[in-house]
Amino acid sequence: MFNVRCFPVLWILTFLISAAPLASHAQQTEIKFLSGHGKDDAVPWDFFCTSGNQSGYWTNLVVPSNWEMHGFGSLNYHKDPANALDEKGLYRRSFTVPGDWKGRRVFLVFDGVMTDTSAKLNGESVGPMHQGGFYRFKYEITKLLKFDATNLLEVTVAKHSANESVNRAERLADYWVFGGIYRPVYLEAVPRQFIERVAIDAKADGNFSAEVFLNGLTNANEVEGQVQTLDGKNVGKPFDAGIIAGGARPDMANLKTKIASPKLWNAETPNLYQVKIRLKQKGTTIHEISQRFGFRTFEVRDGDGLYLNGKRIVLKGADRHSFWPDSGRCLSEAVHRLDIETMKDMNMNAVRMSHYPPDADFLDLCDELGLYVLDELGGWHHFYDNEVGPKLVREMVARDVNHPSILFWDNGNEGGFNTNFDHLFPEFDPQHRRVLHPWAAFSGVNTAHYLDYDQAKIACDGVPLYYHSRGGVFANTNDTAKYIYMPTEFQHGLFDGGAGAALEDYWKLMSASRYLGGGFIWALLDEGVKRPDTGEMDTAGNQAPDGIVGPYRQREGSFYAIKEIWSPIEVLLVSPLERHNYLVVKNHYSFTDASQCKFEWQLRKFSAPNQKGDFKILAKGKIASPEIPPGQTGPAKIDLPESEKNADALALKVSDPDGRELWTYVWPLREPKILPDNVHVIASAEFDGKNGGAIELKGKGIVAQIENGELISVERDGKKFSLSNGPRVAATNSVFKKVSWQLRDDGWLQCDYTYTAEGSNAFFGVVFDYPENLVKHKRWLGDGPFRVWKNRLKGVTLGVWENDYNNTITGWRDWIYPEFKGIFANVRWLQLDTTEGRITVVNHSDVPFVQVLTPEFPPMNLVGKAFAPMPKCGLGFLDAIPPIGSKFKDATKTGPQGQPNVANGEYSGSVAFYFGKLNR
Repeated sequence: MFNVRCFPVLWILTFLISAAPLASHAQQTEIKFLSGHGKDDAVPWDFFCTSGNQSGYWTNLVVPSNWEMHGFGSLNYHKDPANALDEKGLYRRSFTVPGDWKGRRVFLVFDGVMTDTSAKLNGESVGPMHQGGFYRFKYEITKLLKFDATNLLEVTVAKHSANESVNRAERLADYWVFGGIYRPVYLEAVPRQFIERVAIDAKADGNFSAEVFLNGLTNANEVEGQVQTLDGKNVGKPFDAGIIAGGARPDMANLKTKIASPKLWNAETPNLYQVKIRLKQKGTTIHEISQRFGFRTFEVRDGDGLYLNGKRIVLKGADRHSFWPDSGRCLSEAVHRLDIETMKDMNMNAVRMSHYPPDADFLDLCDELGLYVLDELGGWHHFYDNEVGPKLVREMVARDVNHPSILFWDNGNEGGFNTNFDHLFPEFDPQHRRVLHPWAAFSGVNTAHYLDYDQAKIACDGVPLYYHSRGGVFANTNDTAKYIYMPTEFQHGLFDGGAGAALEDYWKLMSASRYLGGGFIWALLDEGVKRPDTGEMDTAGNQAPDGIVGPYRQREGSFYAIKEIWSPIEVLLVSPLERHNYLVVKNHYSFTDASQCKFEWQLRKFSAPNQKGDFKILAKGKIASPEIPPGQTGPAKIDLPESEKNADALALKVSDPDGRELWTYVWPLREPKILPDNVHVIASAEFDGKNGGAIELKGKGIVAQIENGELISVERDGKKFSLSNGPRVAATNSVFKKVSWQLRDDGWLQCDYTYTAEGSNAFFGVVFDYPENLVKHKRWLGDGPFRVWKNRLKGVTLGVWENDYNNTITGWRDWIYPEFKGIFANVRWLQLDTTEGRITVVNHSDVPFVQVLTPEFPPMNLVGKAFAPMPKCGLGFLDAIPPIGSKFKDATKTGPQGQPNVANGEYSGSVAFYFGKLNR
C-alpha cells in the first residue's frame, strides 16, 4: 500500500481501484499511477530518443527517470551541448481506467519533466506545451478518455526549451542538465464539483484560516472543515463557510476557526495536524480532501532576527541539489530521508533548495522530521521571462504553500531573480512569507555569498552588501537600515576546502552578531554522476564536487567539524577536573531545554600499542540533565568515582530528546604511559648542527646508520625498514640546534631534537621519509579518525583509531573516508603496518601534530584555492600546520585560523621507534 504521506497532493489518495458503484468513491479523489513513484519502482514505457546515444529507434525506458542516466542522448554539465539542442524524447504508454470513473472529471498530472512537454491522448492534444522543468502541471482529459477501451498516451519532451529564458534559467546553471520525465505521472479522478486546492495559514495562537479553491460548481453550497490529529482524532469543532453564488470569488471559500492551545510546529518539535475539508450540497459531502499542516508563526523582525512562535531561531543548513549518482534528479523517498537524516546528524536545522523546488515528498519529510526550508524558484544568474515565469511561480507556490517547514521563498539565485515576480508569491500564499534574492540584500535580509572574513564583519554589523555587476562586494552605505545577515551560500566546500574549514572562525564571528539569521553551506553533496557509458564517477572536473558528503552521502571530515561546531548543546570542561566538579553547558537550542537531553559519561583507559581494541570503560554513568533554558548557559554537576585516577580520558555523550547523538566529547585526564622507565641505553649519538659524520648504533638486533644526525637506514634481525632521511627540518628557514639518538635495551630507538624556526611559515617541524607503496594500515592513539587542518581542528575526538591505506583525494576520487594520508592531531602513539613489518612510533613530547605520508590534491588547474602546502614526507612531527583555502578564497581571507604560522625561537621534540612486532 502506498504511503499517503509520501505523496503530498492535497487529496486523500485511494489506490485500490475497484468496480464498486460510483457513490462509494464520489467524495474522494482517486489516483492511478502511470509511472512508478521514484527511481526504485519505475515502470517501462515505450521510448525513442531522437539524437545522441542509443537514438533513432523505439525501445523501453523506465519512468520516472532521466534518459541520460540510462545511456540515451547526451550527458553534460552546465549547458546543453550544441549537438543536443534538438534532442527530444518520445514516450508512449497504454493504460485503462476504472469503469466507475465515468461521470467523473479526470486530470493527467506530471510532477516534473525536463523540459518542454507536449502530450496527446488517443491522438488528440491534451493542451498547450508546458515549459519549465521543476514544476507540477496538469491537464483535464475527461473528454479524451476511453472508459471502455485501452488509451494511448504520447508525450514529447524537448530537452532544450523553445523559450530561451527557460534555457538560461535552468540549463545554463551550475549543475548537470538532464532530460526526461523524472518525477511521477498519474491520473486524478474527482467529482464534477470538487475542491481544487487549499492554502492554509495556521498561526501559533491557534487561529486557523484556509482559502479553499473550488472548481465546477453548480449546486454545492457549503464548505466544511475539521482539524484533526494525524491519527484522525477531531480537534475542536467542525467549522464551515457558505458559497455565495455570483459573489466576487464564487470559486473560493474562506474557512476560519481557532484551536485552543495547539501543539506548535518547529524544527525541534515538528508537531503536525491535518484538516479534512468537505465540499457539500445540502449537507451531503460531494468531495473531501485532507491536508497536513502545522500551527506556527514565522516573523522576520527587521533590524533584529528571525522568530518562530516568538522565539529567535538561527538557521544552520546546507544547499541541497536533488541528485543521486545513478539516477540524476530522479529520486525516491529513501534518498529524501537519507538527505534529511544526514543533515540532522550534522546538527543542521535548515536546508535551502538549490536551485529549483524539490520533489514534494522531500518537503513532506521536512515537515515531519523537522527542517526549516528555503524553497527556490529556478534561476541561476539568469531568470524566466515575464511570460513563462508567472505560471511557474504559481505552480511552485500553489503546490508547496501548506508546508510549515517553508520559511522563505527564493526568487531565483545570484542574479537569477526577475523582480517582476516578487509581488506574485504572496498572491498565492496567505502567510505572505518574505521573498529573498539569494546573494543580495533584500526583504530586510542580507544573503550575500562568500564574503571574506573582514567583509563578514561588516555584514554582521547589519550593513547591507551588494554585488556589483562586474563582481566585487560593496557595502550599500546609502541604506541606513540594519539587515539580518543570513548568507544563502558560504563556506564553499570544493574538495577538502571550505565547508568545515574556517567555519569555526566564521561562526564565532556570526554568533556574536545581534543581526544573525543563520547561514547555508555550499553544498550538501558531491554531484558525481556514475556514467552509464563507462561506469566511472564523473564530477565534471571541479564543477560538481562541492559537497560535505560524497555522491552516495559518504561523510568526510568537514561533516564532523560542522557537527561539533553546530551542536545545539555545547559542553566545556573546567580544568583541572576534580571528583566533584561542574561542566559548563551552553544551550543553543531555540525551543528545547537542556533538561530534555541526555548526558552520559565514561571513564576510559586507552589500549597501548601492544594491546588489542581501542579502550576499556573503567566506569560510566549519567549526569542529571541540567535545567538550562534555550539560549542560556549553566552548570552540570558530574561526580566521578575513585577510578578516575587511573583513567586516561573522560568521555561525555550528549543526545537530543529523540536519542540522536549531538556530539561526544573526549577530554584527556592524564598522559598515557607508553614507554617503560628504568631502561639502559646501549648506544647513543649526538649532533649539535656543527659536528657531522656517520655513526652506527647497534644492539638488540637493531642496526641503525646515522649520518649528520639523520637516520639513513635501519635493520632489525637482518630485515630492512625503509624509514630514512630524518629528522630533517620541514621549513626552509629552520635549522637544527641539536639531535640525539639513543638505542635502548628494550629495543626502542629514540630521537630527541631541538631546532630553531623564524618568521612566517605554512608549517614547521621535522620529517622522515618512508615509501608510500609499502604502507598497508595505520593505528594510532590521538584525535581522529579524520585528519585536520589549522582551520579545521574540530570534528575529531581522542581515541584509538585505525584504517587501511587509501589514496583518497577528497571529493575527487574514491570517496573512501577517513582519508589515510594527512596531518593528525594530538597523536601519542602510531603504528604503521607495512610490507616490511610493523613500525611503532611514540610521540612523548608536546609536538601537537603527526603527518602520515603526503596527501595528493586534484590537478592545480582545478583545485582553485582549496589547497594547503605540506611537507613531502613519510612521517612528520609538526609544531605548526597549514590551513586550507576554498574554491574562491585563500585561507588568509577566512579568519584568524587561516593566517600563516609565525615561528619565533626553539622547538623540541622526542620520538621513539620500534621496528617489528611488539610483545603483548
